[in-house]
Amino acid sequence: MNDTISIKKNIQFKSIYKRGKCIVNKLLVIYILKNRLPINRLGIVANKKVGNAVTRNRVRRLIKENYRLKENRISKGYDIIFVSRVRAKDATYDQVDKAMQHLLKKAGLMND
Repeated sequence: MNDTISIKKNIQFKSIYKRGKCIVNKLLVIYILKNRLPINRLGIVANKKVGNAVTRNRVRRLIKENYRLKENRISKGYDIIFVSRVRAKDATYDQVDKAMQHLLKKAGLMND
């Protein structure tokens, strides 16, 4: 992921949750906030309701890989947080792909 760095600090997550725009579908929730930088910052969250550590890591990997493949078509200059919902634990790669694409288009971030 060349044009994206990770969000790691709790204070950054809280700031985006508080001031960002939220869009929801069955599998994922996305929070978006402009960051005035030439890059995107990405955070991925899978809380304990999703399942055990193996399941949460699988969901995070699915989200990260889908983002990586779409990265060159996503507008730059945003803080983006993807939060997995409980239904995501049984989701396939294609279902996560469609959910992510739906959210990014609805947010106006896709450059197709």
